[in-house]
Amino acid sequence: MLYGSLKDFSKDIKTVEPKELIAKWLESDWPHAFSDQETYSEFWQVIADDWPESETIALAGTGNWRYSLNPFKNFREFDAHSDIDVIVISPAYFERTWVELRSYHRANWSQWNNAQRDTILRSGQNVYCGFVSPKFISDKSNKYRFDFLRKCNSYSSSLIDHREVNLMFFKSREETVDYYERGVRLAKGKL
Repeated sequence: MLYGSLKDFSKDIKTVEPKELIAKWLESDWPHAFSDQETYSEFWQVIADDWPESETIALAGTGNWRYSLNPFKNFREFDAHSDIDVIVISPAYFERTWVELRSYHRANWSQWNNAQRDTILRSGQNVYCGFVSPKFISDKSNKYRFDFLRKCNSYSSSLIDHREVNLMFFKSREETVDYYERGVRLAKGKL
């Protein structure tokens, strides 16, 4: 476990370089959400088996580092209502998901109203930030999306007290660090 208290977490946010801090979090072999390393290893292996073309699999958010970086959540602590955010660094899965999204958008853009287009543009912003999720595909009949959601549902097991799992594909480690670095810098500004 990384942090015993908000004071310890805040100290790291204030004193450790953001890139170094994120590297430490990504390499954690005992995220906060797990009572022991063995349970985390078992959870990790289930995901690794489903996504064999992954360079890195790690937890993010409060499930890993215990406290929220979101400035609107005021360093909220991981609790019974928290979900589990999983990072999968994989150029292959990032690209596959991007292709699925683009194919769907290309075929449907002209039929959508402004609200639907705004939702799609938000997905585009996420891709620009270096991550994507098949759940961004609005077509509920899309097989890739369906298989992805089925897998995420299966991860919501007793290993994590049946919490919701949000899995995101990042294009590279650099994109992952860049994305979370913004959160660290925002948090640092709040301290």
